[in-house]
Amino acid sequence: MVGQGHRVWIARLAIVALTVIVLGILLRGWWMILSSARQEGAAVESELHSNPSQSLSEDVSSTVDADRHPLDDVLKMARDALHEHQRLHKDYRAIVEKTERIGKKLHPTSKMLLKLRYEPLQEGRIGRNTSVYLKFIEPKSQAGREVIFCPNKNEGMLKAHEGGFLGIVTVDLAPNSQLAMHGNRYPITEIGIEKLLTKLIDKGLRDRALGSCVVNRFSGKEIDSRPCELIEVIHPEKEVLVDGTPTEHEYHIARI
Repeated sequence: MVGQGHRVWIARLAIVALTVIVLGILLRGWWMILSSARQEGAAVESELHSNPSQSLSEDVSSTVDADRHPLDDVLKMARDALHEHQRLHKDYRAIVEKTERIGKKLHPTSKMLLKLRYEPLQEGRIGRNTSVYLKFIEPKSQAGREVIFCPNKNEGMLKAHEGGFLGIVTVDLAPNSQLAMHGNRYPITEIGIEKLLTKLIDKGLRDRALGSCVVNRFSGKEIDSRPCELIEVIHPEKEVLVDGTPTEHEYHIARI
């Protein structure tokens, strides 16, 4: 019995000794980790005190980048193009090809001769008033139709007549009236390069206010053998929250 009790005490002492050794190893490890962390922290603090402008410049740089928007460069391009167009062009003529989707229906392509004249830019206005003449060439059912619109004449009404025998009758129509808008998504008051650039800027600013988007630019493109750049704007999400209200983007992908 005495021998057995002696062995029990030896076993207990061995367990206690082993526990003390393990605790000692763990405490030594924690002490080494804490000492290393203190040394690294002191080194970082010393570096910041010796060169305080480094962290400040990094903060400023990140703030500037955060303020930039993917649309900023293309918005500047559109503004520059608008100012250049207003400076260089008082009138022009062109052949316009129009293919519009109204609702879910894609309408046939129509071709028309456009003659456009700008009025002088008035103080406080972004765009100029435009006088417009259109003569339809295609499709055959519309060939010969003529439309003329001068914003400061005829009480803001457009004049129109059909080609051929029906051309003996000229009608006055409000640009936004149901008859004038038949087969058209946009009224005659929205035609022209200047109106297009102004609308692009307005839509770009609206998109900018709705948060981030993806902008891709592709050079080396051509339209009718003329070199150009393709700009693609993508909204990955269908809607965003504006002041807590879900707001849908006007489009998913726009190609300009």
